Amino acid sequence: MQSSSLAALKELALHCARSAGQLSLARMREPFTVEYKTSASDLVTAVDKEVEQHVINLILERFPDHGILGEERTFVGDPGQYDTLWVIDPIDGTTNFVHQQINFSVSIAVYHKGEGLVGAVYDPSRDELFYAVKGEGAFLNDRLLRLERHVRLEEALLCTSVFWNERAEQMGIDLIVKKLAGKVRGMRLLGSAALEMAYVAAGRLDGYVSLSLNAWDFGAGRIIVEEAGGRVTSMAGTPLPFDQKSSVMACNPAFYEELQHYLSLSESTEKD
Repeated sequence: MQSSSLAALKELALHCARSAGQLSLARMREPFTVEYKTSASDLVTAVDKEVEQHVINLILERFPDHGILGEERTFVGDPGQYDTLWVIDPIDGTTNFVHQQINFSVSIAVYHKGEGLVGAVYDPSRDELFYAVKGEGAFLNDRLLRLERHVRLEEALLCTSVFWNERAEQMGIDLIVKKLAGKVRGMRLLGSAALEMAYVAAGRLDGYVSLSLNAWDFGAGRIIVEEAGGRVTSMAGTPLPFDQKSSVMACNPAFYEELQHYLSLSESTEKD
């Protein structure tokens, strides 16, 4: 893809992220409805749907021939039929949006024929925009992000939701991660996968692990971490898909092999 086209994608992705974030903040101050998806802990609000439609409108106004894969599935069309695909999560961390009104984010990624080109994760509550363009580096607002500090696994601050994952307990993965927790410096959980991966790129966290994420959860974070110099794969060490569910391991490259050793899974354990 030509650099001029890449610049246009970046410009629109950052605009969409900021615009969606400001809309979510505005709606957060007003009454809104909350619904259950699959359980009382799996929430969706009217704001999620409105923000996703807002982003879709902005994208299609500029690029009507692009496809969109969004969490709320408001795009009319088959995302798999498009060479250029926008992968978006309007509010990643809806439970935090509802309860805490912090620690949620907008996640927007652009993929062309499966290759990640642009990723943006915007935290509107702190006005922090993490973004990256393939081959051009990763940034937090205007500050370049580079994972240059050599971190040993025992010094690492990791983030994971595995402890609270019922499937992980059934598979015994929670025990693997509990053993890992005893080796590293500490474990955290923010409740927004996109934001947690952005924090890895910024060095605020040294690694992030999840058993099963949707493409819109990790689509932008993957690009940002990789452009910052980090490693991102499945827990089994395989490349991440751009349009399907996967386990995710993102971390400082210094201890990637050792962390992956702890978290090695067979291909069969990653299928839903």
